[in-house]
Amino acid sequence: MRIETLRRLFADVDGFGARLSGLGLSPKFSFVWHGGEPLLLPPEYYQKIVELQQAHIRNFAYRNSVQTNLFGSNQASLKFVLDTGWELGVSIDFADGVRSNAGGRDSNKSVIAAAEDLHRSGAKFGAISVLGAHNYDVLPDAYDWVAEFAAGWRILPAFVGGPEENMARLMLPEEQVVRTFVALFERRADAKKHIPIAPLDDYIRAATLKIAGQSTHGAVDRDVLDNIFLINVNGDVFTRPFAYEPQYCLGNVGRDSMVDIVGRETYRACQAAIRQRKIRNCARCDYRGPCDSSPMHEHGSVTRDGRCVVPRRSIKEIGMTLAAAGVDRAVIADWVQETRATA
Repeated sequence: MRIETLRRLFADVDGFGARLSGLGLSPKFSFVWHGGEPLLLPPEYYQKIVELQQAHIRNFAYRNSVQTNLFGSNQASLKFVLDTGWELGVSIDFADGVRSNAGGRDSNKSVIAAAEDLHRSGAKFGAISVLGAHNYDVLPDAYDWVAEFAAGWRILPAFVGGPEENMARLMLPEEQVVRTFVALFERRADAKKHIPIAPLDDYIRAATLKIAGQSTHGAVDRDVLDNIFLINVNGDVFTRPFAYEPQYCLGNVGRDSMVDIVGRETYRACQAAIRQRKIRNCARCDYRGPCDSSPMHEHGSVTRDGRCVVPRRSIKEIGMTLAAAGVDRAVIADWVQETRATA
């Protein structure tokens, strides 16, 4: 991303934050830097990001995180972002034959070794894995490694779309995605150490709320301001569910303010599309209330024909697993109260 684009982005943050505050919100901004391999960029680039943020963002809290596969990255850049207090996410497939370096050699073992070295150095990181045909059978067994070396785990089911069209070959049937999440749920339940797993923890929360007879708040058909925007390297802005879809491009941070962007008809069209998803999937769903409808905002949670499959069936299977294990409803109600008290 060009430095001038970054400058315009950061110069707009306080104005956008003021607008959100006027709506009764308390904005905190999070910048997630990702791509092919962000840490191939030199440390001077990250130094410039920090300088621009400090110069322009005066009135609101913000944080930075970067996603890396630790393979071929600039070690000086890695050191800079860690020393500056940025959060780190490490992309790991836990499967051979998926990613290779410029020389054609498989990178999986090298990435795992680099992550272990990073852990031993005292640095903390979260693991990020794309769930697909290449690794669904090994991810549950990878739990123990993640629990030992990482602070948490984000698992993203492969979906078609965006700049990486070859992701189509990694697509799994929805039922296999559900079985993998349930297997991870059971694996963690039997493990000595428990770490957060997203979005699995959201499914567990909905399942336990359902069993306890409790719910979240809010109507499924209300408009909710998106809390995640994706900005392409050229400055084009998208909401999360419609990333890279040209007809849903909201504007460009190089020339448009975020206040203007969320006030336009294109953004209202995105909200209308999400609202229709919720009406179709959530209005008559057995888990309406315990599930807060947030899966409708996730890119890839809804099938191409508009059905919510993975979240709904994962919630159902987890609930059935808890029931089959004989977990008492009163115990689950206690879990729910503890979770809400610490949320």
